[in-house]
Amino acid sequence: MRSDPQRRGALLILLSITTLLAAGCGGGNDNNAESKVVPASAGMDALVAAAKKEGQITVYSAQDLTALNNLAKAFEAKYPGIDVKTVRGVDGDLGVKVETEFNTGKGIADMYVSASLSWVKPQAEAKRFLAPTGPELTGKGDYDAKQYVHDGNYFETNSAVLTFGWNSKLYSKGLTDYPDLLDPSLAGGKIGVIEPTAPSIVDFYLWLEETYGADFVEKLAAQKPRIYPSSLPMGEALQSGEIAAGSFIAPIALEPAKKKGAPVDYRMPPDGAWGARYYGMVLESAPHPNAGQLFADFMVTAKGQELITPSAGSVLPKVPGTVITNDKVRVQDPAKLTPDAVAAYQKKWKSLFQ
Repeated sequence: MRSDPQRRGALLILLSITTLLAAGCGGGNDNNAESKVVPASAGMDALVAAAKKEGQITVYSAQDLTALNNLAKAFEAKYPGIDVKTVRGVDGDLGVKVETEFNTGKGIADMYVSASLSWVKPQAEAKRFLAPTGPELTGKGDYDAKQYVHDGNYFETNSAVLTFGWNSKLYSKGLTDYPDLLDPSLAGGKIGVIEPTAPSIVDFYLWLEETYGADFVEKLAAQKPRIYPSSLPMGEALQSGEIAAGSFIAPIALEPAKKKGAPVDYRMPPDGAWGARYYGMVLESAPHPNAGQLFADFMVTAKGQELITPSAGSVLPKVPGTVITNDKVRVQDPAKLTPDAVAAYQKKWKSLFQ
């Protein structure tokens, strides 16, 4: 069939316009961050040079803001010329911001640290994180990259942990593990427990049952404890003497009071603790991907861990000020925390404690 020259020309113009529109609306990464990243084989000096050329980095994080800013300050001192902007928020809000940046191709954040594995895994499967290139994260340092860098290019940075604590004036013999909370002398409102208002707290009670027996939570309820909405008021109640022991104490909050002389103490469970592991990602939408890689690597060095994990979990052993290593911290299973499963457990919990 013979083609019409005018019709063929119109089709070519239409094809060109369609191609341009597809390129402009693809929702991909206009920055093409991966192509800008210095490969791991180029070495640390090349990574530092590229990061300094970019000159800045923005980090979204759910980690403690004071610790995060201390880390940023130390990074800027070690690598002058690279400014760090930290944006602290809750996982739910920050995850939405990052997804928007992915979808529009207009990245602001270079690195994101989240404790929400239910968000991290799907994004990793969608290949939205850049492969780590720094020496620690590629297995050339003390960081155990084989254990802590996961499929999809997300890596563990540290962890927040919760444990049991006691008031040393009211309960001088102290606690060695969770079963000690079942001491009859602690019955009748002398123990604090947290209400499982969120899926993560439901997971805490599931962990107690898996670790100390299916009937442990039922036995804890039989102690007739006081109920608190979070770890913060429970820790304050422990300091004031309102309760003698607490089952959901944050060491990072209790340690300052302890150093000031408050009659409180805590211990980590001998077989591992419940908590939230933090996961770091250098984003495919990063406008400063090399600075992001350098900051990510610095976070998992011994110095970085000392700054980002006070009274918490570390990815390195024997870091001053840390209380446990990440490999001993609970990993939540999102599949066990469906809305129906959470609601059913909350109903069971109320029948036991209220």
